[in-house]
Amino acid sequence: VSALALKVQSVTRLADQSEVVGAVKLTPVQHWFLEQNLTDAHHHNQSIMLHNKDGFDEAALRTAMDQMVSHHDALRIVFRPTEHGYEAWNRAISEGELYTLERIDFSYESEVSAAIEAKANEIQAGIHLSEGPLVKLGLFHCPDGDHLLMAIHHLVVDTVSWRILFEDLTTAYEQALNGQAARLPHKTDSFRTWAEGQSHYANGPEMAAELAFWQEVEQGVYEPLPKDESPSHSLNKDSELMTVTWTAQETEQLLKQAHRAYNTDMNDLLLTALGLAIHRWAGIERVLVNLEGHGRESILPELDITRTVGWFTTQFPVVLDMSVGQDLSQRIKQVKEGLRRIPQKGI
Repeated sequence: VSALALKVQSVTRLADQSEVVGAVKLTPVQHWFLEQNLTDAHHHNQSIMLHNKDGFDEAALRTAMDQMVSHHDALRIVFRPTEHGYEAWNRAISEGELYTLERIDFSYESEVSAAIEAKANEIQAGIHLSEGPLVKLGLFHCPDGDHLLMAIHHLVVDTVSWRILFEDLTTAYEQALNGQAARLPHKTDSFRTWAEGQSHYANGPEMAAELAFWQEVEQGVYEPLPKDESPSHSLNKDSELMTVTWTAQETEQLLKQAHRAYNTDMNDLLLTALGLAIHRWAGIERVLVNLEGHGRESILPELDITRTVGWFTTQFPVVLDMSVGQDLSQRIKQVKEGLRRIPQKGI
């Protein structure tokens, strides 16, 4: 801690704390999502179920949620179709219903799990992209306490955002329970400010310098994975999920010990393993995979987005080189160096 303390600097700049209202530029991942033309684009949420054996105080919960949708401007964004595609609009605090909270009593329900699942599906399917709200909650009173469903459309939230929301919901809820005025940490720069800055960056000299790298990836020749059949389209409902669990010892090795040999990180080893598996199965030497990043890279050093809610995710192509003639150590180094070469972590 004493060594870290020497590195700490005071934050002297305070982001604009005023309410964000008006048009918001679409970020690349939002463009990508809306271009998919999904049949049920409104039903693409991230959700979480919280449990409290002693029950939630509904009035305090509503007070906390009022504070959350006021404080985190991106939660009020809606997406309206136009003749030129979708446009994002950040609604004002006074502009319509900003979230819904439905209270359902399952205290005497015999099949509680099935009842909750059916109601949760109904709540999640009820999001309206152009009218809002994109935030919906269900409070289920059950024999084992209360279960709180929080469903937010992916267009305005990501994994990092959820961490911020949990922290602030806990704070706001406890303050409301204790009859205190809501006091959340200061806002960092708005999602709208980030989207604007990212757009300028995309058309600036830094991106021109990165172009050669991505053109080299694009011009490469890659074999597609072999398929038993080639349907005209694929649906999520036809996919399968396979979960593999490692032992505590294997997990410990991956997290701490395996990296000592070549100073790798977890992605280096997991991606090498993926490349090797595909090479052994299909004989493909140059495997092209799609990686995701959290997208909050420091391309705009003047902005602070450490507490900003929104969808920042990035996607980028990575080539895993499994050329014949390399031993395992060469393949690990090749993947590691390939990942290090990616400009700005793929943003």
